[in-house]
Amino acid sequence: MANPLIDAFERRTGAIVGLPGVERTRRATELGVDRILDQRYRILEPIGTGGSSQVYLAQDTALGREVAVKVLDPQASADNTLRKLFVKEARALAQLSHPNIVAVFDVGEVDGLPFIVMEYVAGLSLKQRIERAGALPLADAVRLTDGIASGLAFAHSRGIIHADMKPSNILLDQNDVPKICDFGIARTPMEESESPQLFATALYVAPERVEGRPASVASDVYGLGLVLYEMLVGKPPFTSANAAVLLRDHVVRPPVPPSHLRPSLPKEVDAIVLKALAKEPSLRYQKATDFGNALNATLVAHTAPVHHGLDDYAPNVMTEPLRGFVPGVEQSPVVALLTAYGQPIRRGFYGVLAALPLFGLTLLAGFGPVAAGLGGGLIIVISLAGQLGLAVTIGWVLETVLIFLFVPGLAVLWAVLGLWLWLRDVSSERTALAIAMPVTAPFGLAPALLLAASAIHGLGGVVTVLWGAAMTMIFAIASGRQALGAFVQTGFSLEQESLFSPARAAEVKGAITSALQGGTSDRLGPLLHLLDPTTLVGQMAGIVSRLGGADVTWIGTLIAWSMAALVVWTVSRLLRTFFDAVLRRPKRWFALYVFATTIGTSTGAALLYMLFVTWAPLAQSAGRPADGILFVSAAVGAVLAIAASVVISATERPGEDDEPLPAMAGRHVAVR
Repeated sequence: MANPLIDAFERRTGAIVGLPGVERTRRATELGVDRILDQRYRILEPIGTGGSSQVYLAQDTALGREVAVKVLDPQASADNTLRKLFVKEARALAQLSHPNIVAVFDVGEVDGLPFIVMEYVAGLSLKQRIERAGALPLADAVRLTDGIASGLAFAHSRGIIHADMKPSNILLDQNDVPKICDFGIARTPMEESESPQLFATALYVAPERVEGRPASVASDVYGLGLVLYEMLVGKPPFTSANAAVLLRDHVVRPPVPPSHLRPSLPKEVDAIVLKALAKEPSLRYQKATDFGNALNATLVAHTAPVHHGLDDYAPNVMTEPLRGFVPGVEQSPVVALLTAYGQPIRRGFYGVLAALPLFGLTLLAGFGPVAAGLGGGLIIVISLAGQLGLAVTIGWVLETVLIFLFVPGLAVLWAVLGLWLWLRDVSSERTALAIAMPVTAPFGLAPALLLAASAIHGLGGVVTVLWGAAMTMIFAIASGRQALGAFVQTGFSLEQESLFSPARAAEVKGAITSALQGGTSDRLGPLLHLLDPTTLVGQMAGIVSRLGGADVTWIGTLIAWSMAALVVWTVSRLLRTFFDAVLRRPKRWFALYVFATTIGTSTGAALLYMLFVTWAPLAQSAGRPADGILFVSAAVGAVLAIAASVVISATERPGEDDEPLPAMAGRHVAVR
């Protein structure tokens, strides 16, 4: 049975998706290269198409500058009303002089077709930026939105409505300044008609426009809200291959709050975006500048301004220092190359980290290198397929089973920790870094991971280091070791029996096999004995007793790791602040980004080494490796961390990098 609402939307779809034969008409009427219009504008090349127009790059021979020439299509020119509106609005736009609006210079006619001459912006559109680099950092999105809002407000004050706000109509010049183009020229709705046409694209149309009401300031505010949403999330709030479904969504479907798709966003941003995207125009911001001011106030509230006295410039100190400092793809060919082709490197890096705990525990449990290789290989393959969250979850379940073979009580704690991380939507990348630390520590690679974590993930990485250090110390103490590789000291005066005994694992495997196979009257006896509550409590009490019996050295290890990570974050943040203040965003160079990473990471490695060599609780602990071994471990760790953090940060795509563990069904589904 047909749905009347869908039918009504489908009747309007033709005005949105275009008319047959328009592209064929355009190709037949394209202006030739080197043709001169009005004895002044030399056509250089076609550079794009509008809703009912063709745009060319041209040379203004009188003033010696490049301009953009927009020519109305024959089909649109045949409509006298539309033709008059084209010329009238072009002349009105020529009176607008604003840094965030593409300037209109001239109006003319060629082959009976009206054209306008506009400022040529040699840069990308905002749509191209998002398609190439993904969602933008919050500070960039706010800055661009504020500029766009300023331009819109200026146009509104002159009685001009844009009526087609979308990322492709925002151009970014070489200084990353947003400029609004394509102001409803040749697409202004015919207000006098009984059924006003919708010329905006279905992805970005305001609800009242779908219902046939005229464009207004509120319509442009809605469009700006859609633009901001796409900047923050990397995609529009409503997506569908069916234009009728898109139109219906704009009218009846509430958008998913941006922070549900990108958890790092402040919740206050959700309220601002959702207000701009309100279905009822009266509930939106009544001025574009109100929208921009609200965003700026929210950004200021969530950043710590640092004044340097340079024109009162106060850069925002973000909690993730290098993530906002990495040059964009349009600024660095290295970043562009890594962003386009480096995703397998990123996935492989975190995939290997996620696989290491499973690989090591499988070997400890006596299953052999083949089984360990197959288990670890499965995790890596899933990660390379772009499903790191799923890989970490599968690995965590298998690791819980393997830990159960050694210390069932510890396996329960491991499972509870995994459940907590899952419910908290913790980033799978940070989880992989943390759980790999206990496995890499015996090989002296602890500095590499703890320095890389804070360099890549900023303040979140510091928390990851503290969490990973705690797991490393628990594993070391349960293993009864005085030192679990360089930079891991437990404080034991003597080596103790390891709780991760292959003999213990073999005993548990035998009990499980006996219980499954049967054949005896007491087949469950051995397993029940191993799972006796008294036995489990005794095991956990033994771990607590070891913690109490060890001196403060293991606490010193936790402090040293955390201090080193904090130094990496702090130094990187200060350098980023300095470069932003001196060079002014968005002027960034890849060499400076590498320099900031190198200095921050090297300083953290030096502090870590000095603490273990000079601080008494660590320097005098039993079983501490020689100073030379510590120095080599710290130096190698710094080099590996610099290489990893530079490559991984340059391949980052906001929206994908913070992929949490597989979410609980329905937790982030919008209520409809």
